[in-house]
Amino acid sequence: MIFEKFNPAIPLVEDGFSIEAANSQTKKKNQLIRHFIKVYTGTMKRKFNYLVFVDLFSGSGIKKLKENEILSGSPALSLENKGAFSKYIFCEKDKQLYDALKIRTNKYCKDENVALFNDEPNSLVEKLSYYIPESSRNYNVSTLCLVDMLSMDIEFETIKLLSELGVNFLLLFGLSWTSKSQFESSLDIEREQINSFLGVPWSVYEKRVNVTSNESFFRNIVKIYHQNLRSLGYISQGSFHKIENSEFDIDIFFSGYYSHTTNTRKIHSEVVKSITPQVSLFE
Repeated sequence: MIFEKFNPAIPLVEDGFSIEAANSQTKKKNQLIRHFIKVYTGTMKRKFNYLVFVDLFSGSGIKKLKENEILSGSPALSLENKGAFSKYIFCEKDKQLYDALKIRTNKYCKDENVALFNDEPNSLVEKLSYYIPESSRNYNVSTLCLVDMLSMDIEFETIKLLSELGVNFLLLFGLSWTSKSQFESSLDIEREQINSFLGVPWSVYEKRVNVTSNESFFRNIVKIYHQNLRSLGYISQGSFHKIENSEFDIDIFFSGYYSHTTNTRKIHSEVVKSITPQVSLFE
């Protein structure tokens, strides 16, 4: 698909401040995020008075590939269409990336309602609860929370607490594993982290799933996570996306949309079918 022209919210240039490293998944993820936001805001603005965008892994606002090509980061993508959201909440745990994002949004997006937090997501839910408005009888609020991760650092309990705030999730998940059979050492050394990520001990599923490679581990983790999110009452749809020339052993990533509305299937399907063939689609 040929994309419409767009104006970056933050200039794609070296400006002397920290720039997050990009990887082979970035361009395709950017396509998904950009198109998803367009479809989501276009759909929800007809039904809601106030739209909130929450980004749990914001980075510095821009990213750079190894070839020195500079790309928009997720905060910049969400800010491309002025006024698309009523409020933007960006979270970044790395102090240098956070400082760079703060400088860039203050300089280029000062007319937008932006809140920034320098902390990791598992520590931020209570703060976020004060910044995400509640819907009332005559005032409807819709919140989209982007969770773009390359590891299993975020605890499922954090996702559960956010779900209690009524947020919709756009989940993008890949693993930056480069060595073959890294799943074996992960299951041995990082089992507690996997348990916290899933919200249920891996041992519950271990005898039911066939894990023989990094990719089969990843696919099973995604399917379990997907079902656990659905158990929170979400309507959902997800898909695996192929990455060409990936530097990782796992050359796919997952995207999923989770909402309490019936627009879920329509929105996710419209996005993924418009921009790229998916490896597989499941509900």
